[in-house]
Amino acid sequence: MRRGFEDKEVKAFKKLIVGGVKIMALSLQKISSNTYLIPCPTNIGVYVQDGQVVLIDSGNDKEAGRQILKLLDQRNWKLKLIINTHSNADHIGGNAFIQNKTDCRIAATRIEAAFIQNPILEPSFLYGGYPNSRLTNKFLMAKPSRVTDIIPSFGKILDTNLEAISLPGHFFDMIGIKTPDNVIFIADSLFSEDIINKYHLFFLCDIKAHLQTLQKLNTIEADVFIPSHSIPASSIKELIVINENKVREIITAVLSYCKGPTTFDEIISRMCKRYKIDLNFNQYALISNTIKSYLSYLYDEGKLEISFSEGNVFWKKKKV
Repeated sequence: MRRGFEDKEVKAFKKLIVGGVKIMALSLQKISSNTYLIPCPTNIGVYVQDGQVVLIDSGNDKEAGRQILKLLDQRNWKLKLIINTHSNADHIGGNAFIQNKTDCRIAATRIEAAFIQNPILEPSFLYGGYPNSRLTNKFLMAKPSRVTDIIPSFGKILDTNLEAISLPGHFFDMIGIKTPDNVIFIADSLFSEDIINKYHLFFLCDIKAHLQTLQKLNTIEADVFIPSHSIPASSIKELIVINENKVREIITAVLSYCKGPTTFDEIISRMCKRYKIDLNFNQYALISNTIKSYLSYLYDEGKLEISFSEGNVFWKKKKV
């Protein structure tokens, strides 16, 4: 069973009223000697080294960045570096504000750095074309920030005591980050059971890489694991199984919809009906991109074949 930190209710926010608008006040939670967590919808890591701070991701917007700096100032900590686990907008949304205020360094892997510096790439990639104005929102497109350091996806990170762990699948070159306190921030490699039961089709870029990452996570030991969208846990074994089972379930569903020649639009329609998903523009971009990734995986695995006829593209389960 998952235990330890998972047995504690994480009270991340307090409601405030500022200018008539409700915001969430961020707080700092000590995980281990030099490792802290700022719990929020996208968790933010804080590692203190020689009185200087390394941030692990920066939250989803300018307000998150503002509150992060306030928390650091209250402790007289100086920000040294932001390390982005990957480039999704909810992980880099505070970058621009924080960098403008502190001139801090920002580190990311090569592909993720391209998205961080050119945020239009995210909605463009998700949509599969130039995004319309309804997709260029803060949930899919952060403000641009300057990546000062390109880092490898594994091994020691620059002049810090932190270690990168390659965890691709959810996005191109996503990494986890391990602190010397034996705490690992595992980014979006795992989603909580609540999120999976609510959304089912959580976003994945590369299905094969994601399944390999799940296998890898099974071999990694740590005192505390911190997913970006769940609470800290001393064990993630059960959560790995839950995540993998959902992926296998979706694979089975896609194959069942392709017994005969089937268009992509038919597949996405049936998947949305199956999981009772009401699409909006953001969801359409994320879900259609994810289903395409499943189709690519099944095609490359020899499970599906593709045909073209009269301007239509058809997917069909391959006969064995």
